[in-house]
Amino acid sequence: MEKNAFGQNIKKRHSLFTRWEFDAAAEEFNRMSEQGWHVTEVGFYTQTYVYNPNLKYRYQIDYNHSITDPVRYYESFADAGWIPVKCKGNDWHVFAREYADGNPEEAYMIYTDGQSKAEMYRRARRFVGIAAIIWIFCLAQGIYSAISAVAASSNLAFMEVWTPVLQVLNVYLFSRWYFSVRSLEKGKKPRRFHYFAFVTVGVTVIILSMGSILLNSFGVM
Repeated sequence: MEKNAFGQNIKKRHSLFTRWEFDAAAEEFNRMSEQGWHVTEVGFYTQTYVYNPNLKYRYQIDYNHSITDPVRYYESFADAGWIPVKCKGNDWHVFAREYADGNPEEAYMIYTDGQSKAEMYRRARRFVGIAAIIWIFCLAQGIYSAISAVAASSNLAFMEVWTPVLQVLNVYLFSRWYFSVRSLEKGKKPRRFHYFAFVTVGVTVIILSMGSILLNSFGVM
């Protein structure tokens, strides 16, 4: 465990949040704060926490990519008792407010730019939808190539067989993203995607594919 310049315990966690998963990120920060760990820096994949068991915060994230007056923007939150958290990318603006037991959760909500969020959802859905369609075409081509290679007993048959598996994973990922954004647009909470499991399966498939190619090159298979 590391320490910062003030002698406080700090740690880094690696949680991947897409730009439209700010509610899930805020829930994660709140959960960590309940355990005494308070986020001080938010990146696309890495978050930094500092430990202080005597404090508890509630976090809110404002998605806003068109701030014309940053000074006034942050002052308006500071006047309401919100502390800005350092962020990198995603057009996220994370704010923390000290939590007092007994206060209703509604007291820890902030006004967010609904128009910016709606536009972000539309752009995200369009992007992942197009990507999913492209991967479906790639999957069809991969399946055709695999069948052709196996039928011809090609030396590349093993590689051709594994290729569609990777393409299936990509189709699944972008499809899940698409329906997650659709759920958020309708005000519903989508299921959290388990990126670690997805990456583990993908890496395993790649290793098996490369292993098959190497074995085939040495004449073992």
